[in-house]
Amino acid sequence: MCSPKCATIILIGINVIFFLLGLGIIIPGILLLVDNEAINDKIIPLFKELSLGSTNFGDLAKNLPIALISLGSLVLVISVIGLLGTCCCKIRCFLMVYAIIVIILLIGKVVVLALWYFMNDKFTTTIKDEMLKNLKAKYTNDDLTSNEISTSWNQLQLAFECCAINAVTSATNDFDNTTWQTGSPPPSTDIPISCCPGVTSSNYTAAAATNPLCPSLTTVAPSGQYSKGCYDAIYDFIKGYSLWFYIGGPILFLIEISGIVCAFYLFCKNDKEDD
Repeated sequence: MCSPKCATIILIGINVIFFLLGLGIIIPGILLLVDNEAINDKIIPLFKELSLGSTNFGDLAKNLPIALISLGSLVLVISVIGLLGTCCCKIRCFLMVYAIIVIILLIGKVVVLALWYFMNDKFTTTIKDEMLKNLKAKYTNDDLTSNEISTSWNQLQLAFECCAINAVTSATNDFDNTTWQTGSPPPSTDIPISCCPGVTSSNYTAAAATNPLCPSLTTVAPSGQYSKGCYDAIYDFIKGYSLWFYIGGPILFLIEISGIVCAFYLFCKNDKEDD
């Protein structure tokens, strides 16, 4: 059986990991808050148009840095409580507080993962449909000044290096029935300039695409545009950040269980010694 000294060392190590984890969550939150090229104020108006129930993704994206900083701070506080309870026998009640908080967080994480597992297909399908509807109805201008939502679409394509919702592979694509294409007079190009590599916010009006055939005329099939659709580009962006959860989640789960067991063991052991 593990001795109190062994349990103490394990619990100290676990809380040091929690402390570092808290810093690891806070730092990306601060970086996202200070400088985020992918999700910026020029793209947020579009995300506010996309909703799932009563929640819009603009607010979620905007509040993500604050959520990360708050979560990281909570993890730091938990690690400090655990260390105080482990190292200071006189305030060992912190061990019980620590164990209860970790149990609550563990239950909450299991619930969130379960919801994500059962709702993932509905979530992704709904978002793609919302994006398509919005593009068809509200994409009106191939520029960065005339219309807020159109500007957001163009900024999204520039930031994520994507084109339309589904990848553009032929003259028939997601832009065909947009207000931009069906307006009068109709545009001379089949896809917007923002779909072309080499185009940035600063050279947008000059249409300085790397490929001179991009954007192509409406009479020919598109060529030289970004090969990835924006839905897949955003999904890959989120997937890149969520990779840590797939790898670190099970490890963190085992660490949390170990921390709970060690905290209860030390609390009970010290309680018997006091008696």
